[in-house]
Amino acid sequence: MAAPIDLTKFKNKRVLIIGDIILDEFVYTTSERNSPEYFNVPILNVENKKTYLGGAANVALNIKKLNAIPYLVGSIGNDNAAQTIYSLIQQEGISNQYIHDNPRQKTTVKTRVFKDGNPIFRMDEEENYTANELTNHFILKHISDAINNQKPHVIILQDYNKGVLNETTITEIIALAQQHQIPICVDPKYKNWMLYKNVDLFKPNKKELKVMSDELKINFENLETNAVALQQKINFKNLLVTLGSSGNFIFDGDKSKISPLKTHLLTPDVCGAGDTVIAVASLGLASGFTLAQIAELANKAGFIVCQKENVQPITFEELEY
Repeated sequence: MAAPIDLTKFKNKRVLIIGDIILDEFVYTTSERNSPEYFNVPILNVENKKTYLGGAANVALNIKKLNAIPYLVGSIGNDNAAQTIYSLIQQEGISNQYIHDNPRQKTTVKTRVFKDGNPIFRMDEEENYTANELTNHFILKHISDAINNQKPHVIILQDYNKGVLNETTITEIIALAQQHQIPICVDPKYKNWMLYKNVDLFKPNKKELKVMSDELKINFENLETNAVALQQKINFKNLLVTLGSSGNFIFDGDKSKISPLKTHLLTPDVCGAGDTVIAVASLGLASGFTLAQIAELANKAGFIVCQKENVQPITFEELEY
C-alpha cells in the first residue's frame, strides 16, 4: 500500500507565477420576451454578475488557498477591469508588487453569459497585444527582483498567448531559473510551446498535445509515442497531459502511465481547472513528490474544482480530505 502524500509540505512554499492575468466575468440573465427590433432575438434581463481572478491570477489564488505563498508577475491595462483585478487580489491577500501597469494594454476580460442557468455564449474583450521592448524590460525586471528577494521554490509559466510570455521573456526566464536552480513548470498554449525547452514539468492538455505532435488524433495507444517525440523537440524532464474525463497521462522520459479518474462527473464545469492542476502539480514538484504522486493529486484536484460553479480555486482542506 502506497504511503499517504504529506500535503503539509505545501505550507509556505514560495511560488513565482508568471503569465497572462485575466478577469473572468459571469453574467446570469433571464428572458420573458423577444426584441421588437430583431426577429427572434430575446431580451436578456441581467439578474446577477460575478467576477473572478482568471489566468495566471487564478493560479496564484489556488497557490494561496493551498497554504503556499504566491508572487504574481504579469501585465494589465489602466482600465476598469484592471481595477477589479487589483480589488480581488487585495481581498485574497495576494501581493501585487510585481504586476506591471501598462496604459497601452487592454486588460483581457472573458464574459460568459447564461440564460435561465444555461450558458449561451462567451464574449472576449482583448486586443492582439504584442509586448514591446519596454514592457518586456519591466516584466523581466519584476521577475529578477522576485527571484532575488523572494527566492521561490518553483516557477510557474502560465501561458494564455496574451503577450506576457513571448520569444524574449520565455528564453530569459528559463535562463534565470536555471542560473538560480529553480524548477520550472509550464502550462502551455498553442503559440509558444517550442520555446519551453529543458523545463522540469510540461503540462499540456490533450488538444494541445495533438497540435504539438502534428497528430490528427491522440488516443491511449499513441500517447507515449507522441510524448517521446515531444521530448525530443523540447527536452522536458517530466510530462503531465490532462485528458479530461479520462484522467491524465505522465511520462518521465523513461516510463509512462495513464492515471484514470476513479469517479466521473456528468456535467463538469471545466472553467479554471487547468489553473488548479498546474498549481497543485507545481507545489507537488517543489515538495519532492514523485510524478505518480503528482498525477494522483492532479486528478483529485481537477475532479474537485470541476464540481464547482464558475472559476473557483481548490482549498487545502478539500485536497487533504
